[in-house]
Amino acid sequence: MDKKTSQEVVRALLALGFTQKDLEKDTGVKQPSISRILTGKNGDPRISTVRALEQFYLAQIATATTKAK
Repeated sequence: MDKKTSQEVVRALLALGFTQKDLEKDTGVKQPSISRILTGKNGDPRISTVRALEQFYLAQIATATTKAK
């Protein structure tokens, strides 16, 4: 898998139908932080934030891949 930026991960999750509030609930990352990542106002988020979003994204991709088989 290509390495995605935090902004790309958030955009991909939104494209899958999640809202920023859904992401807050599912990852523990506060919605304002997600918004700042999405708008580019936080180009260097904390590693814990990046990991939480990335792990959730990877889980969603794995689930989608499993369902497609």
